[in-house]
Amino acid sequence: MTTIDLLKWGLNFFEVLSCITGFYYWEKIRKSFWKWFPVYLSVILMVEFTGKYIMTVLKDQPLNVEMYRYFGIPVQFLFFCWLFYRYFGDDSEKKWPIIGACVYLLSWLAEIFFSQAVKGWFMSFSYTMGNIILLSLIILFFIKFINSREILSYKQSMMFWVSLGLLSFYLGTFPFYALRNTLAVSYPEIFYAYLNINYVLDYLMYIFFTIAFICGRPK
Repeated sequence: MTTIDLLKWGLNFFEVLSCITGFYYWEKIRKSFWKWFPVYLSVILMVEFTGKYIMTVLKDQPLNVEMYRYFGIPVQFLFFCWLFYRYFGDDSEKKWPIIGACVYLLSWLAEIFFSQAVKGWFMSFSYTMGNIILLSLIILFFIKFINSREILSYKQSMMFWVSLGLLSFYLGTFPFYALRNTLAVSYPEIFYAYLNINYVLDYLMYIFFTIAFICGRPK
């Protein structure tokens, strides 16, 4: 088993841990929009293990790439846009997640149209757009958060922990995914070194998600 394989299984461990923790605290979150968060994590797990089956049993890498291209990656950005939409209170704030989701979908559709003939090509443009949109929503959240009384009980804020997890991963991996195709083809040493860092940041994100379920109280 290679180092990358071990890192992938490590990621699955933290994904499962976060998902199970979410359902364990289901009673606490079931009357709020947070009840959909462990459901979302279940979908991500389904995608991950389906990808493993495709790669190990079917040995069909292009199919695996297509699954993430058309479902695995879009569902992540769209879900978190929805999560911020539900969290933000007034219409002036709610419009930004809606605009962000629309911009991401347009960039995703444009990239599919212009790169549909390129098999196995990572969709860096739409992913980068989604990354920028998500980071913008996170910044908007923290500006709102530090100017509200909610900061006095930050440990109980589920969105605080989730945003901290998203920030650590999406900001830390921003250069990697923006240049992923270039690094993979022209600079494989840098690509694999950064890939390892990517997994570590992914672990950190799911750890923060787990903390959100344990310490957080639904708004």
